[in-house]
Amino acid sequence: MSRWLWLGLRLSVGSGRAGMLRTVLMASGAAIGVFTVLAGLAGATVAVSQQERTGARTPVRVENGPGQLRMIEIEDGIGTRVLRRTALTGATVDSPRPPGVDAYPGPGEVVLSPALADLIRVDERAADRFPQRVVGVIGPAGLVAPDELRAYVGVPAGDPMLDGDEPFFRDSVVVSFGAPPTFARGSAYGTGADVFTPGRWLAAAFALFVLVPFGAFLATCARLSATTRDRRIAALRLLGVSARQATLVNVVETGVVAAGGALLGAAVFAVLAPLSQGWRIGRLHWYVADIALPAGWIAAVLAGTVLFAVLVGVLAARPARSRPLSVRRGGSARRPGWWRSLPLVCGLGAVVFAATDAAPLTPSGRGMVFIVGLLVTGLALPLVLPLLAYWLAVAVGRIPNAPVWLGLAAARVRHTPGVAPRLVASLAVTLFVIGMGSLGAALFTNDRDLRNDRLSPLYQVISNDPGVVDVLRAVPGTTLIEYGSTQVTFDDRPASVMIADCADVTAMHTLGAGQTCVDGETYQLLSPGAAPLRPDAEVTSENGIRIPVPRHALELTSRYGVGYGDVLLVTRQAPIAADLAVRWDIPWLFAPDRDAFDRAARVFVAQAPAGILNGDLGVHRGIDSDLLFTLLVAGLSISLVLGMGSFAAAAVDRAVERRRDNATLAVVGVRPAVIAGGETGFGGLPLVVGVGAAAAATIVVGASLAAVLDTPTAAVFGRIAPILLLGAGATVVGLILIAVPAWFTQRITAEQLRRP
Repeated sequence: MSRWLWLGLRLSVGSGRAGMLRTVLMASGAAIGVFTVLAGLAGATVAVSQQERTGARTPVRVENGPGQLRMIEIEDGIGTRVLRRTALTGATVDSPRPPGVDAYPGPGEVVLSPALADLIRVDERAADRFPQRVVGVIGPAGLVAPDELRAYVGVPAGDPMLDGDEPFFRDSVVVSFGAPPTFARGSAYGTGADVFTPGRWLAAAFALFVLVPFGAFLATCARLSATTRDRRIAALRLLGVSARQATLVNVVETGVVAAGGALLGAAVFAVLAPLSQGWRIGRLHWYVADIALPAGWIAAVLAGTVLFAVLVGVLAARPARSRPLSVRRGGSARRPGWWRSLPLVCGLGAVVFAATDAAPLTPSGRGMVFIVGLLVTGLALPLVLPLLAYWLAVAVGRIPNAPVWLGLAAARVRHTPGVAPRLVASLAVTLFVIGMGSLGAALFTNDRDLRNDRLSPLYQVISNDPGVVDVLRAVPGTTLIEYGSTQVTFDDRPASVMIADCADVTAMHTLGAGQTCVDGETYQLLSPGAAPLRPDAEVTSENGIRIPVPRHALELTSRYGVGYGDVLLVTRQAPIAADLAVRWDIPWLFAPDRDAFDRAARVFVAQAPAGILNGDLGVHRGIDSDLLFTLLVAGLSISLVLGMGSFAAAAVDRAVERRRDNATLAVVGVRPAVIAGGETGFGGLPLVVGVGAAAAATIVVGASLAAVLDTPTAAVFGRIAPILLLGAGATVVGLILIAVPAWFTQRITAEQLRRP
């Protein structure tokens, strides 16, 4: 046994320059792959850690619970950065505290995160919001990330929003912390929990962008110089070595190289991880402790990498052990079995099944089936390529009067149908991953809830402090809009009447052609094309005031999607307005641009720390288009590195390995152009099949994704078209990368003419 272990170790360090090159390429591939996988896992652990810290600081509220601690978390924005402040009152020394807060601020005091404290010193937009005295700093346990802008602001007892006679939030008695966190998918304030938590998003991105390309990458690296290695195993078998002993040699040879590369990748990750706290990926930041992976995870990645490489090497070398004479003489390989198509069919079948309305699945179940089918499809592409390449080679071989180089290429593919697909498998998988990543991000970004652009310049002014109205009216460049209403009966049917100034009405709505609104008058309110009210109709308010039906009417069309259901407009200066029982709605603030909103937010927050300007803040938060773009760029960069690294390694190794066979052809008089054409065709036929299969799978999965998301199929195909162009470009680039080494590696040496 020791002899065969030693032989495997000897072969693992390479034999000659070509063997050493293969060893370096394989070890480098394993190192890059392990580092990438560990980095992807670290991203998932960062999301989980941040989610846990978010939950740990989320208050648990009980209606009429013990104690007097009340608080409300409010979202604000400075530029595109989200600012969260928590207004609180009723805190005592016995009150529960969130992580990272040593002591609560009193009225007129504030506790800040380090990033917000730094921003206040240099940005007046932040400084004007917090005129309170700073009494503490939030520790890392209470922050999602080092750059989070967060504040705890103390407000006086009896604050109208939290503790007054009619508090806006009546059920906000805080008894502890640790409630399930909520995640806003780029939408407005107050959304509930989202099933797609950041950890699940990153896990799905990790599976798609890292695991699938890594599987193809490692499989390619494990089979570098496959023909030479198979002949070597076959020679051992012909010398009397048993199949078990030959397998042991193959296992040790592949395992030692893969283990060395895997350990190198883990060492690089261990060195870079502690240095990464100041780094960022888009807007994503983290603490060093967040990316500390458990030892068991690292061991699992190392063991899985080595086992996968060994498994690929052992299974692929089975013909050399079972038919050594044929392999040693370069005999034809067996025809690829039809079973290779089953995983791809099953993967696409699962995707299509999840998209059908008749599928007896819940929405989350459909999503899970779709994701599993997507991953199976990506992993099945390399498996089916030998079968598809063989079929294409057979079809090309039947072309009458085909060029010599094309016939030579088709014959080589038929002779060894599993060799060339290894060269292009990673490129096909990368194209599929890029297609899925781009398509998914584009479709999700089209979702209104994921866009962070300003959808409306209107903000609800939620505050029981009467002073904020006068403060906001004085802000230049903004308009404060106040609406009121009163309930009426209209021909014995319930209805309502709007009470507002004409300026407020025209700020929220456009009038019909030629219509004007004059303060002091009353108007009928009609939707476009509706018939006016009868002049003798009876309109009676809830306090018994009869309102005459106005002669003039206004056709209102909402400017910003804020509808109305009133039948009449009574301007505030109209004589009858003073007699009506008016209920004033929540005021609206009109801020036409970001600067106007900032001016209003500064004075509003300083005046009413517990108040809310509720609307589209234009900030990046949750799983929005900005984060999706970040994940897409990072994921596609990883996929591109793995795919192109695999293709480059396989191309270099293939050019070195084929020099001997090409030298033999040159000796018998075959022209260099024919040799280069044969090599290009040998790699080009599987490349065309691989890119075509990836494009077809992208189309099928994309159409199914449109059905799952209830998106028009035309929109999906519009997104797929650039991916198909990318596939065509990848085909051309791949052919060039195959042809150039084939042309420039035709120098004949005595070593290449020696019988292997």
